Amino acid sequence: MKLSSCLRLTAGLVLLVPAACSYDLAERPTGRPVVAAVDNTAPTAAPLRNVRWELRELAGQTAPQIEQTPYLLLQEGRARVEGRAGCNKFSGPYTAPAVGQLRLGPLATTRSACPDLTVEGNFLQALNQAQHYRISGNILSLYSADTLGAPLARFRAVTAKK
Repeated sequence: MKLSSCLRLTAGLVLLVPAACSYDLAERPTGRPVVAAVDNTAPTAAPLRNVRWELRELAGQTAPQIEQTPYLLLQEGRARVEGRAGCNKFSGPYTAPAVGQLRLGPLATTRSACPDLTVEGNFLQALNQAQHYRISGNILSLYSADTLGAPLARFRAVTAKK
């Protein structure tokens, strides 16, 4: 009895499949090539390397206006990062083992006499904590271990360096 019930169910499903896969004559292919729509308005993401990334946001706050805008530049061939933390320049190695992963440092800085090093210290701390990144259009966001939380810092691509 169980076998006959199973066979009836299977037969019923077999009869339903062609009905589910059928289409109207108006939906039949015409033989013309299919052309995919191209969205030219979608922004292309800036590359991670060889781009000057200027600081726009630090720890969820708009970056303060200081004399020299903090920035970073990840060099392609040498796996070196360089930039300005505000008053002082910095440089060091970086690793990007996979898309979305980025570790900076250890970073070395110059030691210029600067009136206020608060922003610079917070900026360098964010760079040292970075483990992940995300690029959306021309915005680079750096994250610690948790990419779901607020970014440590956000940057805007301002120029490409070749």
